[in-house]
Amino acid sequence: MRQIEFYLISILMPVKNAGKYLKPCLDSILAQTNPDWELVAVNDGSTDDSEAALQKYARDYTNIKVANSDGIGIVPALQKAYQLSSGNMIHRMDADDLMPANKLKRMAEAMKEGSVVTGKVSYFCDERELGDGFVKYTEWLNELMISGDFWRDVYRECPVPSSAWLMYRSDFERVGGLNSDLMPEDYDLAFRMLKHKLKVIRLKEVIHHWRDSETRVSRNEKQYFPIAYLPLKVHYFLSLHRDSTTIVVLWGAGKKGKLVAKELFVRNVMFVWITNNEKKIGKDIYGVVLKSDKEQGLAGAQIIVSLSSPEEKVEVQARLNRERLVNNQDYYWFF
Repeated sequence: MRQIEFYLISILMPVKNAGKYLKPCLDSILAQTNPDWELVAVNDGSTDDSEAALQKYARDYTNIKVANSDGIGIVPALQKAYQLSSGNMIHRMDADDLMPANKLKRMAEAMKEGSVVTGKVSYFCDERELGDGFVKYTEWLNELMISGDFWRDVYRECPVPSSAWLMYRSDFERVGGLNSDLMPEDYDLAFRMLKHKLKVIRLKEVIHHWRDSETRVSRNEKQYFPIAYLPLKVHYFLSLHRDSTTIVVLWGAGKKGKLVAKELFVRNVMFVWITNNEKKIGKDIYGVVLKSDKEQGLAGAQIIVSLSSPEEKVEVQARLNRERLVNNQDYYWFF
């Protein structure tokens, strides 16, 4: 095993009404086999006993710092935590999740400059069985850690799990750190890792336990609902992958497809709109007449596919395969 240079990992953790989950989270951090860390926890306007719990831990452990923010959201809380941090490695943690005991040790051992370290995750829930969506997302994420092109489906879902990454402070600042107003912030950060060509170092073991709770932000705030990710995806498609010499074809005229169309209009991007829904062929939506997918050639185009129906997804992927089109080059799945 290679010799690790001296380092300190700064763990940035926003906290808002973490309730009964906060103590187990803090205890899992304290149980780390790697002692070279500091926790900067920012209480973001909690109305429960989260602040009191944080203050008690801060009194008992010198490597835990606590501050208060104005209760206006995760990003300002994270920004404050970062301002108060001093480590040369940066990590994020959510206040209702758990760390495996060797998480920080394994990530730090793998760390290299110009890289981000990530790894497998597990979802768990104390109150109910996990929903099918969480199970499928976990399976998809963990498969990325084993094989294939890590960024191949970046427009489908966020491939870098929130609270499951580590990078040097210098690289964190190079990609823009927390100086962005695009949401959701974790997905935006992943796109910026791609933009700045950070090498992804993947660990094949579970390095983070994600809790699905009723109070989880992603369950309760609209900006974290999957459909709210579409403007972010359009933004990065245009800045990272758009080839202005080709036409854009938008495939799908449901709720998601319409939102993508609006985003393209706002950015003055002309496109051909197609559908395999016979009831919508020939309809005028936002001034664009929808064409049948059967009458539109796909070769030489950049195709944004934004569908909800599982059956339609299978049908469309089959055609893309028949025409030997390449994912994230000829077509982009906007789930």
